[in-house]
Amino acid sequence: MSLSHTQTPGQLPGRTIRMAFMCRSMSISKVCARMLPRLIASLMLACTVLLFGACATQRVGTHTSLYDDLGGAAGVAHMVDEIVTELHTDPKLADLFTETDDAYFKERLNEQICNLTDGGCEYTGLSMEEAHSGMDLSHAQFNDFVEACRRAMTRAGVTVGNQNRLLALLAPMHGQVIHQ
Repeated sequence: MSLSHTQTPGQLPGRTIRMAFMCRSMSISKVCARMLPRLIASLMLACTVLLFGACATQRVGTHTSLYDDLGGAAGVAHMVDEIVTELHTDPKLADLFTETDDAYFKERLNEQICNLTDGGCEYTGLSMEEAHSGMDLSHAQFNDFVEACRRAMTRAGVTVGNQNRLLALLAPMHGQVIHQ
């Protein structure tokens, strides 16, 4: 085996060629040395972006609506049944619901919750102002209603986290319901 003019004893021909290709002179070697940390940093940044992108994609793929988290149509219907039962048995609220058409009320409450929680339903009932017109409900009665709903949701097996999510969607209706 004969040595090429750039090869020294103990070196492999391929390694010599690769080193000569990467850094032909001392000035190129310095450039390579300065660029290496930038190259590594760029590769790490690219990997980080890809990793976070993959995580974000995973989260989007597994995201469920509150409607789904409540159990879909069956879960919401069960919860609404419990709420209506609680409203009729709560001594502070029962008088407000003595003349209520429960079937109609349940249908509208189902629609409203489905609509608010991204279940894909359209609410076809009255506005909150119209539905509560002439009732002159107080802040205390509104709060009693919320507590009755909490008890009913707990009985229906709704987690505290999902109760809070739903009540946060209903809370803005406070001003539309009281003193109407």
